[in-house]
Amino acid sequence: MSARTLRGRIERRDLEGGIFQLVTSGGERYTLLGSASELSAAAGSEVEVTGTLDEGGGIGFAMAGPQFRVRTLKKL
Repeated sequence: MSARTLRGRIERRDLEGGIFQLVTSGGERYTLLGSASELSAAAGSEVEVTGTLDEGGGIGFAMAGPQFRVRTLKKL
């Protein structure tokens, strides 16, 4: 798996006890996996995230889009 960089806005959704998603300008949604405190602090912000997309799309119990494992997060 190679690293990818995505840009968008982080939203918190009340699925599976609470998840964070990145919504791109094209409307794509990625469920973010990473530090809950870091993602919570960035909720509502435009960000750039670098990480990897889970193999096979990585759909979780929330069935809210592919899972993206965040390595780095930068507010824009």
